[in-house]
Amino acid sequence: MKKKLYIETSVWNQLEHNDRPDWNKTAHHFITTLKEGYYEPYISFIVLDEIGKTPDEALRRRLIDHIDNVQPTVLDFDDEAMALTEQFVESAFKGSASLRIYNDCSHVAIATINQIKHIISFNCDHLVNDRRIDGFNAIIVQNGYDLFIDISTPEKFNMIPLE
Repeated sequence: MKKKLYIETSVWNQLEHNDRPDWNKTAHHFITTLKEGYYEPYISFIVLDEIGKTPDEALRRRLIDHIDNVQPTVLDFDDEAMALTEQFVESAFKGSASLRIYNDCSHVAIATINQIKHIISFNCDHLVNDRRIDGFNAIIVQNGYDLFIDISTPEKFNMIPLE
């Protein structure tokens, strides 16, 4: 059985950013691993919405093409995910009204309710952060989910040797 991976928006964005060449290379390597079928990739409508708001039309099209090439399963943001998101925002971010924080928490909630343990991200401020992960997991357990999430950068899941 393949591991399920939820691919957060920052991974897709790094495919087109050159300000961090190491992250760009890692993101491309990771996408190659996904295309080779080592994992079962997932995203959500939150990812598609965030990418859809990219102001540069050519960039937006390239990001969508990257997603289309991987063909991840697209998950909904339903009432259960919304309720869990609101708990994450309140607990981990003291109720911040920032849409960015809300969306970051939504990624975790969507993965949680769909029993996807592994979230892949380059967002080290809000997601790939040990203190935040502990906070998310505390809320997940309090809500009766039988899951501990792991949020990491793509390096952990690159299966194809670098050339």
